Amino acid sequence: MTPPEIVAWGPPQRQPDAPGWQVRVVPNARPLLRIESALERHADLIYDTTSGTGAHEIVIETPEHQRSLAALPKAQVVLVLKAWAERIRDLKKDPRFRSIFVFKNQGALAGAWMPDHAHSQVMGLPVTPKALKEILDVARAHYRDKERCVFCDVLREELEYGRRLVQVTEHFVALAPYASRYPYEYWILPREHSADYETTEPALLDDLAGVLLATLARLEDVLLEPAYNLFLYSSPNRDARKGYWTTLAQDFHWHIAVMPRLAQTAGFEVGTGLYANPVLPEDAARMLRPAVPGVPAVPGVPAVPGVPAVPAVPAVPGADDQEDALPGS
Repeated sequence: MTPPEIVAWGPPQRQPDAPGWQVRVVPNARPLLRIESALERHADLIYDTTSGTGAHEIVIETPEHQRSLAALPKAQVVLVLKAWAERIRDLKKDPRFRSIFVFKNQGALAGAWMPDHAHSQVMGLPVTPKALKEILDVARAHYRDKERCVFCDVLREELEYGRRLVQVTEHFVALAPYASRYPYEYWILPREHSADYETTEPALLDDLAGVLLATLARLEDVLLEPAYNLFLYSSPNRDARKGYWTTLAQDFHWHIAVMPRLAQTAGFEVGTGLYANPVLPEDAARMLRPAVPGVPAVPGVPAVPGVPAVPAVPAVPGADDQEDALPGS
């Protein structure tokens, strides 16, 4: 049994908490944060303390057991993406929450605790987590220096270079980042600048669902259904810190990061914050390019009119023994 649902998608005549739902959002039965508690912040000598106030929700992605996100119909994945957007919009109304974090743990190595039922999680956090804050700070510094979005600059470079592209559609680009932390890590970014995932048009969510399905299916095929983490990095809650994120709409670009977890993070990575990756992003991108209708199975064939074709990528001698670049952010 799950807690009473927060929201669900299904037939119009369906009653709350009744069968017949397609996607369902419920409170986490084992929450890290509790929405009922008052938010308290105080100093303890040189340290800062914040109460465990927040939201922790589960997005149940399908009523079917033992079915992964990559195996769902496209229309079902669109509903999952809509659920993420709806929960971000709703939770941002609460000024206690500085950021809304959406993530998915697939497999034991990725931290999944409910492996028999496809689900993702949405959390309203009373802080801006360090990983997101570092991305935001880099984006803001780049914008102040160049008056351009750093992610838009990356997209322009990657579309021209081509060798790290995984999939290109009219609205989205999937690519292996230049300094990937994990083997076969890839990102999905909207081609048009946007800081806020929750404002994405429904037609674009349909395109995004297609890209996510194709790339996840290829990931599972290439790596034999690996564990992975999926993170949605969207803008923080402006209302929680009025006047702080002054250029956020111009400098930040929402994106999804998919990180396969092929081995446990070792002491070197934990102790230094540096990541040794034996797979070059060019090789990862070549392996992950999905052979699906509308996507070039043979490099050099354009997938979408007006979109640059993905060039052929030669094998890299010694790639198996070569460490990739270390992440710069």
